[in-house]
Amino acid sequence: MVAKPEAIKEPDNLIKLWIHESERIYGDRLSSQENIGTYKFIVADLVKKSFSKYNLTKYFQGNNPEPLVFAQFVSGLEEKLYDQFSSIDALSERLQEALREYNDTNPVMDLVLFEDAMKHVCRITRIIAADGGHALLVGVGGSGK
Repeated sequence: MVAKPEAIKEPDNLIKLWIHESERIYGDRLSSQENIGTYKFIVADLVKKSFSKYNLTKYFQGNNPEPLVFAQFVSGLEEKLYDQFSSIDALSERLQEALREYNDTNPVMDLVLFEDAMKHVCRITRIIAADGGHALLVGVGGSGK
């Protein structure tokens, strides 16, 4: 609902957006690794059958799949264009920029932004940007989650 036509220039961009949103709506609700694996297998099979014209296997390969991350701050922290990050490095740079900006005006928050943490930041910003968006964030005590 927040994606704009200027972000979806090619047909495969729409398919990637659909994969990402499906994972946010369905995949994020799964808790066991077995269920998550089954979900990913079903989506990969569906994408392969329905969109065989496009090579999207890099997002579903077993070893080290390429992350598929969309967020509203791809073009900049003030820009609200929901688009795909080209790489995990681009996501890291944008979040480091946001952290530096935050630390300039607030008490220093020293965060280690590893890949899963960065993906969670994108998920959380997606949730709170939605009207009535809410989430239950649970972490192991003392783990910093």
